[in-house]
Amino acid sequence: MVKGPEDIRTIEAIKTLTAGKTAQKSKMFGVLAKTLQAPRRARPSVNLDKISRFSQPKAVIVVAGKVLGAGKLSHPVDIVALTFSEQAMKKIEDAGGAARDFKWLVEKGSKGVILLK
Repeated sequence: MVKGPEDIRTIEAIKTLTAGKTAQKSKMFGVLAKTLQAPRRARPSVNLDKISRFSQPKAVIVVAGKVLGAGKLSHPVDIVALTFSEQAMKKIEDAGGAARDFKWLVEKGSKGVILLK
């Protein structure tokens, strides 16, 4: 029996968040890594309408799971997540935002980031 994630994207995201000085930069990176180590069914799935409600223009939103395309994104935001549905990707780009990965988040830092579950 395999323990822990098997998906290569998940493994790379965990390594990125816990590597060297990265883990010391912010407690949020440790929380994200721990959430990503959980089974897939325990990771959050967040719709765009929730992101739109809890964010402001040009904000950085982090989801330790999947972003789904239900709802409408009313302003541009940078969204960091493990995976995105095709519909979510299209709506994010149409709103002027960007879908990012965890490497981008580590380079940017955790200041001013909103973590959604």
